[in-house]
Amino acid sequence: MEYSAEILKIVEGCMKMDKIKVLNYTQLLIKKLKETGEIKLAEKFEKIIASKNEANLKSLNMQTIYKVPVDSESRLPIADRLEPSEIEDIPVFLNKECNVEIEKFLEYYNNRNQIINNGINLPNTLIFFGPPGCGKSKLAEYISKKTELPLITTRLDGLISSYLGSTAKNIRAIFNYAQSVPCVLFLDEFDAIAKVRDDKNELGELKRIVNSLLQNIDSIQNGSIIIAATNHEKLLDPAVWRRFMFKINLEKPEYEVRFNIIKKLVSNIDLKKEEIDIIAQLYDGFTGADLEQVCNKVKMDAIIEKKEIRIINFVDYYLRYKHIVIDNQKEKIKYLNKMNNKLFSGTNLAQIFNYSKPYISQILKEDR
Repeated sequence: MEYSAEILKIVEGCMKMDKIKVLNYTQLLIKKLKETGEIKLAEKFEKIIASKNEANLKSLNMQTIYKVPVDSESRLPIADRLEPSEIEDIPVFLNKECNVEIEKFLEYYNNRNQIINNGINLPNTLIFFGPPGCGKSKLAEYISKKTELPLITTRLDGLISSYLGSTAKNIRAIFNYAQSVPCVLFLDEFDAIAKVRDDKNELGELKRIVNSLLQNIDSIQNGSIIIAATNHEKLLDPAVWRRFMFKINLEKPEYEVRFNIIKKLVSNIDLKKEEIDIIAQLYDGFTGADLEQVCNKVKMDAIIEKKEIRIINFVDYYLRYKHIVIDNQKEKIKYLNKMNNKLFSGTNLAQIFNYSKPYISQILKEDR
């Protein structure tokens, strides 16, 4: 049966007398029907909403339906909502293993009706972990764009209240929202609310918050997508891991990923493929966020100095980053060759410094 996921959620909303849930999933069903060319059936559903529910839904304007909950104490929103149309459609570069897992998740989502029709709950939970700057937030946006579901990002300043009881209420409120409104619920800095429950320094109330969190994750099936992200995966309660079918380790980018990231970032700069190759090798161990910062600083320096950007600018920035100050070009060439004589071979050094190969060879022979 087509549209199983949407129909199940509509019936579930009816049984719970959740008007907002019924309306949202009916609108999602209408959208799917139009995408598959079933315009007449979509129009029938639109007429039902417009006529039968006009009185009941009169007070439920779009702002009421989509408005995220607020903390009862601070009145701060406990999440931010971002529409798929507001997310830039840009490629996401991932290490091979991560890319395989993300594409597999999207394949499951795109074939959700077949999965549900066979009596299996749709896999809808992912957890991203790894060092900062490796693209957890960008990957959540990518999934939101691909699934065409709004991205709801929890805000810790609103979610975690000074009153522990209010924190549990906030968690319940945001999950109730995800139950009623089809979305990608992104729980950033997840370790702040999912710590190990046997931590002797924590109060009993905090342990109850974790229990409540686990129950809420279990309650969302065949509807919204839950994504958690953490830089401190070792702090998470072991029971938390079992709730997530897809465990994505976002490590620092491999060479190929660094190459593609840099190529994208310098697309408006006249750099050869061989030069991007050298930069990608040089910046081994840098995160995607680091590489973006490097490219932006090199561009800004070039704007201020009114000079053309060349590969030497990236090499000089790397040396400054490592707190290595060498003003003499000859000494810089010698230093780079000693640092990595394969990467900074005579051929590569000639390209970087725009010197002839014989001249580079002469400089390198001086020390020998």
